Amino acid sequence: MSNFYKIIFCFFIATSCYSNTLHIAPIPASLLEQITETKAREHINFLASDEMFGRNTPSPELEKSADYIASYFKKVGVEPINGTYFHNYKLFKVNLGKSNVLKIKTPDSIITMNLKDDFIPFDATGAASLLGKEIVFVGYGITAPEYGYDDYAGIDVKGKIVVVIRGAPKLEDTNSVFSMRKGGIRFMTHEAKATTAINNGAVGMIVFSNPKTSHVLRATGFPWPSLFPKMSADALPLKVKSIKDLPMANFPIIHCNEKVAVALFGTVDKLKSAQIDIDSQIKPSSFALPNVSIKELTVTTDEQEFTVRNVMGIVKGAEKPNEYVVVGGHYDHVGFTQPNDPTKDSVFNGADDNASGTTGVLLMAESFAKSQQKPKRSLVFVAFSGEEKGLLGSQAFTETPPLPLENCVAMLNMDMIGRAVNDSLCIGGNTRCKELSELNEEENKQLATPFSLNYTIENFFFRSDQANFAKKQIPVLFYFTGEHSDYHKVSDEISKINFPDLVRITKLCARTAWKTASLDERLPYTPQKSDRMPILR
Repeated sequence: MSNFYKIIFCFFIATSCYSNTLHIAPIPASLLEQITETKAREHINFLASDEMFGRNTPSPELEKSADYIASYFKKVGVEPINGTYFHNYKLFKVNLGKSNVLKIKTPDSIITMNLKDDFIPFDATGAASLLGKEIVFVGYGITAPEYGYDDYAGIDVKGKIVVVIRGAPKLEDTNSVFSMRKGGIRFMTHEAKATTAINNGAVGMIVFSNPKTSHVLRATGFPWPSLFPKMSADALPLKVKSIKDLPMANFPIIHCNEKVAVALFGTVDKLKSAQIDIDSQIKPSSFALPNVSIKELTVTTDEQEFTVRNVMGIVKGAEKPNEYVVVGGHYDHVGFTQPNDPTKDSVFNGADDNASGTTGVLLMAESFAKSQQKPKRSLVFVAFSGEEKGLLGSQAFTETPPLPLENCVAMLNMDMIGRAVNDSLCIGGNTRCKELSELNEEENKQLATPFSLNYTIENFFFRSDQANFAKKQIPVLFYFTGEHSDYHKVSDEISKINFPDLVRITKLCARTAWKTASLDERLPYTPQKSDRMPILR
């Protein structure tokens, strides 16, 4: 190819990538000027104050925060959706019931295990009483056809209780396809492993910690307040559906100690040896345990129902108001503790996590609402609750959307945007829509001081609210300045917020939102292997 044609070809490729954006009016300077440090400080000073007691889900302070956000939306001209600024949804707080039993039948005897010392149900557990069940060891309990790995291949677990090891093969190896860095968390949650077990016909699951890395196998499970009196009742697990309506409703999941491992395997070394076999070849090593059975496994739970709120508002587009871009961030945090020393700080203020992202949402909502010029599509601004409890608010929003979800063209999420260092900004979701990522890169170049964009946060992707939109095949971007030593500590204080960069990130998000909402065509979604969460069949 001649140099002339090379130049023409490269020009065609470059311009075709952005031909959809060439005729879009630039974001108004007056809109960006509305996004200021003064306003940012006002919002964070309220949301991350000691008086908000860490905005736990649920809590009176969470509700005060919701009222503050809704009032501000109304004040600056953001419109309600369907006549309200609140997206209400139900949560169910689960507690451990009174009757919880584990009895193991060996060739010599029946061993009764002690609750708390020997076994503890997980927070994801269902409730059931299983009698006389066979047991099968299924390694890590993972089925990953995209990697040619299946712990259930060639083994019958129908009507049986499975035994699994926490984690995944070679989890500590950053090059492993199951590493946290490559999104292996999707296979490792108790819900994911339980789903895979149920799909294969199992009726319950026993979990052990990693015997290679654990000096002693202990039962930790979940710290139920009924077992650990020092634990706050606020720490109880929450679900967006009643446990009675969940697929795992009758599927008990317990975490066990060394005593249980010895009863099942004869020695802990046999369990460890099986794990070593799996890790050495990344090949399953599942087998039945023919000489032992579960005489009884009973787990009971109680639950309490209540209502919490996402806060939402809309700025309608000029040409396609029924289509919309969501700009979101979670406004909840993790609450407070009861310290032994009352002079010590006990409030988890969550200034960065995520008063910073909520502030970004508020700043953008005001700036778009006050701008006389609007993009083609609408902007929907959402402050999610329940993120710290498992992305519950965004799950409820995407499962019971206030507007048709098929009209959502993209979601931009700001979570922990207050601690930028050396002009570095992490971006997640870029592989799921490279076109949206490219738009963001082009807008970043328009900043007086562009950020250095970092795309290595896949291990955080399923830990923030954009994940629930991605599961619905909606293009997403995740703005994040990185985890730090104050993460989920009382030291996540307002004094540590980098306000100039918080404002700069918000302006970048605003630029990208404007451009995305103004495109002629919708952007595509590119499914990723890491999106393939286990689904009940």
